[in-house]
Amino acid sequence: MSKLIWISLLIILYSCKQDKKKSNLNGFDISSDGKSIVFSYKQDSLYSIYNKSINNGKSHVIFKGSGNYVNPKYVDNGKTIVALYYPSDKVSPEFHFYDVNTDKVIEKIKVDDGFISDYTFSNDKKIFYLQAKSFQSYSPVTPKTYHDFDVYQLDLFTLKSKKISNLNSYSMTEILNLGQDILLISQQGESSESGLFLFNTKSSGYESNLLNKIIIDNDTLRNSTMYSNPVLLPSKNILCASSYQLVMLDLSKKEEYPIFPSTGYHYSTIRNIKNLIFYKQNDGTNNIYYFNLNEKKIKSINAVPY
Repeated sequence: MSKLIWISLLIILYSCKQDKKKSNLNGFDISSDGKSIVFSYKQDSLYSIYNKSINNGKSHVIFKGSGNYVNPKYVDNGKTIVALYYPSDKVSPEFHFYDVNTDKVIEKIKVDDGFISDYTFSNDKKIFYLQAKSFQSYSPVTPKTYHDFDVYQLDLFTLKSKKISNLNSYSMTEILNLGQDILLISQQGESSESGLFLFNTKSSGYESNLLNKIIIDNDTLRNSTMYSNPVLLPSKNILCASSYQLVMLDLSKKEEYPIFPSTGYHYSTIRNIKNLIFYKQNDGTNNIYYFNLNEKKIKSINAVPY
């Protein structure tokens, strides 16, 4: 084989290897003052939780053990950090609470078995979370994934949890508390069952099966079926991903406004502190990008445990 062919093969193999690079960064969150970041990072096949100041860049481990810690979030104005914990090889989730001031784990709450994709807090000490109860494939050529999602509620006073919907959704990925007993949920399935939906936490009976889909009048390419990772802006508008794009939704006018065009990468997590937007993409890096909505100048933070 000629030297030129060998060089060509090496270039192709290197390119393929680069395409398959995976980030070790999982979920993340930003403190309410915008000064600290908490993130889940994979090392030695297990995810742990690290906290660090955005300015000095030094990481501090918070949750680390024999299982996986994922999807960390700040609560109580940054005084507490919460993360989901899964024991090794088990789908038996627990909510673990860490006090920032004392640098100690202060509480561990186990809920019923099942995969939790996301959770959000209410002002009256409740956690609303999305949980799947089955792990299966609907096709012989596709891998097994989590299905049969519903909305659950954990009361932090009584430590009791219960299912508050009867949806058996194919897939639910994010949940956001809009206040006044209303949750915003991203859901995927058939076209009519995909996008962003409103759910009333006080609904019962037949109403517990109802999700009100957000309809956008200028949705010409049906990108509303790809809405995900929503955050609430001070203007009460919603910023979210729309497939590979970043868009803003004016719910009162039912209109979509572009923020950033496609970069060729999906958005996997979006967080905000007012109009300061932070996001992660599946670009194979450990970068968290951020910008001010009024300026749109993108900067980045490399989230690693050192």
